[in-house]
Amino acid sequence: MTTNAPALILPDAPEDSAVPSSLHDIRPPLDIFSPWDYVMWLLVGLILVALIYGLWTYWLKRKRTRQQLQETASRIPPNEKARQRLDAALDHLHDPRFFCILVSDAIRSYLEEQFELKAPERTTEEFLDELKHSTRLDLAQKQMLDQFLTQCDMAKFARADMMGKELETLHAMGIKFVQDTDYGLMATEGLGHQGPDHATNKLDHSGQ
Repeated sequence: MTTNAPALILPDAPEDSAVPSSLHDIRPPLDIFSPWDYVMWLLVGLILVALIYGLWTYWLKRKRTRQQLQETASRIPPNEKARQRLDAALDHLHDPRFFCILVSDAIRSYLEEQFELKAPERTTEEFLDELKHSTRLDLAQKQMLDQFLTQCDMAKFARADMMGKELETLHAMGIKFVQDTDYGLMATEGLGHQGPDHATNKLDHSGQ
């Protein structure tokens, strides 16, 4: 069955009309901190503080130890310090070059501390040339020092082969030089700085 009735046409809804809805967008998850998180961060902070404190106390301890060693070394007389360094070099007889470096440095430092001679700052040739005009040592001591430093240089720079007995002889020569320049066992201050003649005269005068 057909009908000629007109079709019902509905107008289009406006584009800006909002359709009401009870649904909303999903919100992002919320970060919820548990008490254990705070405990963990507290422990991390305590560990960092303890580490910093430990490093600081270690540095202070090292600094105090270094100062104590320097103070102790400064109280040791130059002649005794030289003998200790010469004896310590005997542990390196298996290495002639290093042994000669050690004994040479020991005597050079002794000369500087005891007689204010700038031996460590000069080559052996320069030092011996300057020593010729010095009155701090007598002729025999100068000759002994010349022989000692020359033999040390032969092992240090010329790579001369030196056997154990030769090295021990060199050590004994260094010990003898220190003993020969240890006037009156350095009991009176200033004797070592005023030359052998002055020291002998002063000791003779004190014994009268």
